[in-house]
Amino acid sequence: MALIGTLSSLLLNLAAVGLLVWTTWQALQTREQPSADPFIALLGMLTLWGVFAFVSELPGVPAMSSLQTVLEFGQFGVALFIPGVWTIYALSYTGRGTGLTWRRIAILAGIAFPIVLSGIVIAVAPSETAAEQMLAPLIGSEILYLFVLFLYATYLLVDLGGNHARVSNTHVTVLTVGVFAPYLVSLVGNNTSVAGNTTVGLLLSGGLLAVALRRYPVMTGFPKADYIARTRVVESLQEAVVVLDWDDHILDVNEATIEIFDGTGETIIGEPIRTVIDGLEQTDLPAGATGTVGLQTSMGRRQFHFSVSPVTDSSGNDEDDPVARTVLFRDVTEQQTREQRLAVLNRILRHNVRSNLDVILAYADNINDDDTRTSIRDTATELLELSNKARESEELMVASTSAPELVDLSEVAESVIEQFETGEHTGEISLDGPEEVLLSTHRSVFKQMLTELVENALVHSDKETSQVDVHVRQESDIAATLTVADNGPGLPEREQEILAAGTETQLKHAQGIGLWFVNWAVTQLGGELSFQQNGPDGSIVTVQLYSLTSKQSDTT
Repeated sequence: MALIGTLSSLLLNLAAVGLLVWTTWQALQTREQPSADPFIALLGMLTLWGVFAFVSELPGVPAMSSLQTVLEFGQFGVALFIPGVWTIYALSYTGRGTGLTWRRIAILAGIAFPIVLSGIVIAVAPSETAAEQMLAPLIGSEILYLFVLFLYATYLLVDLGGNHARVSNTHVTVLTVGVFAPYLVSLVGNNTSVAGNTTVGLLLSGGLLAVALRRYPVMTGFPKADYIARTRVVESLQEAVVVLDWDDHILDVNEATIEIFDGTGETIIGEPIRTVIDGLEQTDLPAGATGTVGLQTSMGRRQFHFSVSPVTDSSGNDEDDPVARTVLFRDVTEQQTREQRLAVLNRILRHNVRSNLDVILAYADNINDDDTRTSIRDTATELLELSNKARESEELMVASTSAPELVDLSEVAESVIEQFETGEHTGEISLDGPEEVLLSTHRSVFKQMLTELVENALVHSDKETSQVDVHVRQESDIAATLTVADNGPGLPEREQEILAAGTETQLKHAQGIGLWFVNWAVTQLGGELSFQQNGPDGSIVTVQLYSLTSKQSDTT
């Protein structure tokens, strides 16, 4: 019978250790979560307690007094430190952070100090009786201290469970009993030694903590994620913002989200986002994800651009360890509609109007009156050039979406000047600069921009001989400057004000789209555009360009 009892005890101990090891391993798979470290530490200490208990039950070990003493002290030491780790876990889980602070160091020191003092007492006490008398108050104060820690940490979790939709009372109960089952079983069994037979308690710990890990968000930080996200993101934005935990459950929303998706805070908080927002079923939301998706709203089906951002602690010490994710939803339905209208109008301008103008030009040759014929041809030609500018603008936007390449700006500038030597608009055009100016940019966009600047200077010149000076300079490995100076009438202040404002009105608009084309090109190249007078006559246009590859690497 004794053999059967020993074997049963060993099997129970082995089962407890195995269950605790498996639970610890499962927790390690998601150790990047905010409160993972203290939770894994709790599992590790319970596992170590189970290993000590298992080894102490092996045949022959009880007869080895020194080894048995070490195993009992090991169990006793683990049992002493678990309440301290439990307190650190509760502080982390309820939003007080995950790092070691002076208070947490003091908590652990408060546990260790009586142990160290007890060792000194045992070493210097003149007799065993004297040692027992001196140790009694130390042991009593240690037990009281650990009990206070346990109550404080449990109070934090119970209070959180009563105020947060994602943390239920059952969740807190399972977690608390799971951690302190070995103590509870020892007390129920009238066993005052925590190093005694706690096999059932450890087995219960393994089972309850495994259930807690699988069923509840035991390693997410609450309400730390709520507070940081609301103060740093939610309240500062007008668009719909949703704060998610690691399981895609909603931690918080702003008022815009409630209005757009027709809900209330009480019905939304704690629910999976895909059950609250219709249209996200096939959309993954990892940190850094972006995209456009159609969602059902209180105003019908709308198109939204979404972006997912990690939320990190304001202390800045755990930038690679986000505590939550925020999903920003921006309604782009009107923007998409405008883009579609512009695309259709651009197509009409480029194709339909161009075709009709070709017909007008053909019929203009049959008009006998020279002035009328010339007027018709000049007007139609201007409209055709406007159509060409629209086509070039579309090509510019498409070209700027491709990957940048290493471009010799001097070589491109030279080719642009050569094309004006035999074209319709000619003049004295000079190029000044080094033989090679290399920059990572879009070749076709840069060439179109420079072509427009030179052509604009030649066309609008009021001198018999147009003078255009092109300068290209290498400022650094990641920057270059393009300057185009002319001797024309200069750019009117009205045009400069319109370009600076970035918009037009019916009463205040530019004379054409040439300079708008240049402005768009500079924007696509990530550069800066400026104007100034060129002495008494003419203007100087300066374009500051930067390496696109360098700018992209800086943002990643």
